[in-house]
Amino acid sequence: MITACPTVRPESSPALHEPLWRFCGSHADIGAGLQRMGELPALADAQRRAREGAEATLKLFEHQVVSHHIDEEKDLFTAVTRSARGTDDEARVDALVSRLTSEHRAIEQLWCSIRPSVLAVSRGKQPEAIDFADRVAQLVELYREHARAEEQVFLPLADRILSRNPNHMAALDLSLYMRHVPMPRLAYV
Repeated sequence: MITACPTVRPESSPALHEPLWRFCGSHADIGAGLQRMGELPALADAQRRAREGAEATLKLFEHQVVSHHIDEEKDLFTAVTRSARGTDDEARVDALVSRLTSEHRAIEQLWCSIRPSVLAVSRGKQPEAIDFADRVAQLVELYREHARAEEQVFLPLADRILSRNPNHMAALDLSLYMRHVPMPRLAYV
């Protein structure tokens, strides 16, 4: 660190003549600027990681999360609801499907409110929302709780219900396969 000369020239100061004494301490601002400059590589790396994280988040929500919710609602929830009809599990399945579907909408709505800020970060800009950090934390926590409910409560129940009839499990498997199989390109004649 660059130290400044005393602001008042003591009587016992080095033998500097007056014009040279004026330069004493002039490097303090430069030293502070160099200190900030030394932080730039870490800040640039953090900015790069923020852009990459934002781009990955955009892809996650726009390609994986929405598709996952559609698979669950159109295939899994429908199959389990049908298989539970007329059984002791019907009311529980209906309540869980209603809750999980409602959580999907809440997650998607919260994502829509955060997306412009994530997009800004992916472009190297500041987030637009003032409460960006709070909304991100809220979305992460909401999704973790949702996933925990699906994996610890709904999926074991769905497995038990669909396993009662192997045809029901096979129908779900086929439905999911058909939803994701690439469509063949047909040639024009």
